[in-house]
Amino acid sequence: MEQLLTQDFWLGMAVRMVRLLAICSGGFILLRVTNMLVEQFFIPKPGVKTLYLEEKRARTLSSLLHSIIRYTIYFIVAVMILQEFKIDTTSIVAGAGIIGLALGVGAQSLIKDFITGFFIILEDQYGVGDYVVIGDMTGTVEELGFRVTKLRDGNGILHIIPNGSILRVSNYTRGHMQATVNVPVPYEADIDEIFNILDEVCVTIGKSMPEVLAGPNVVGVVDLKPGEVVIRLTAKTVPLEQVKVETALRRLIKERFAAAKIPPPQALNPSSTPQIKAAQTGG
Repeated sequence: MEQLLTQDFWLGMAVRMVRLLAICSGGFILLRVTNMLVEQFFIPKPGVKTLYLEEKRARTLSSLLHSIIRYTIYFIVAVMILQEFKIDTTSIVAGAGIIGLALGVGAQSLIKDFITGFFIILEDQYGVGDYVVIGDMTGTVEELGFRVTKLRDGNGILHIIPNGSILRVSNYTRGHMQATVNVPVPYEADIDEIFNILDEVCVTIGKSMPEVLAGPNVVGVVDLKPGEVVIRLTAKTVPLEQVKVETALRRLIKERFAAAKIPPPQALNPSSTPQIKAAQTGG
């Protein structure tokens, strides 16, 4: 009782109360600041692009981060309060470290998935709606998460791919694509006439199709095969529209060749194949 009436005791209690109040206040302020930063970074604002592409996913992520930050701050504040009452917290901190280490070792693949997913989103490697090739699977990205990517292929099959297993991605919807058409013509055809027709086709397609970004252009003769000369046309197109441009080019070339009465290349006579081989070998 005498100790309770001393000035040093009440002075120590006052200092301890101030320090406890400072710890609680500091934890509260830190929690508010971190929550504000998370909302500022992830919650979509009108006209402002956020890290996450979808509002629903952005809010889910922010809620998860809020929980992680809140319980981390609670743990730190609790340890500091216990230290103020001269309670040894070494075993508590060590126990938390051992539990964290055990969870980390047991969930290595899960952690790898989350880290890889974070960098996929941060670097904007692909997004929902992109047509991509991941490993041996091709399709449209239907959902992108921190742990898995959901890819739907042309047959409607949904592939769920852990992000940690993604080593290489080919994105077909970023930048331009190239349409390529190889046109076989017979050796007997007038090559100058062929080039004039193909130039006219390129001009027509370039003006009539908004999918074409540049060209088409006649590259020239790219191969000399038995019975035919191969001429190549190329064009830059918007993503995923190269097949449409190639189809339009082939159809118009067919129509123009038919109007100009340019015959198709003749297939080699199978009976002549041994003679050709014998001539090549000097037999």
